[in-house]
Amino acid sequence: MTSKLGITVAVDLSSESALVAAEGQLTVRNVPSLIAVARRAGSSGYGLDIVVDLRKLTAADPAAVAMIRDSGWQGNHMLGAGKAGWERAA
Repeated sequence: MTSKLGITVAVDLSSESALVAAEGQLTVRNVPSLIAVARRAGSSGYGLDIVVDLRKLTAADPAAVAMIRDSGWQGNHMLGAGKAGWERAA
């Protein structure tokens, strides 16, 4: 699997949230970049609730999804990650 990953951040100050959306292929090699972007969005000083959206991924290594879950974020949500590690959006 190649490690091409696109990340978009959308901040909504009125709802105090930031959406970090990943597109492409998520691997254990590029997941640290996604984690760093999400942490940076959360450290903006506004107390934002960070939502990581994996629904637009074309492929995801279950170990990479586990790395996101185990990263220690507080009060965050992850969309598109099922019990088995990852579910492709319908």
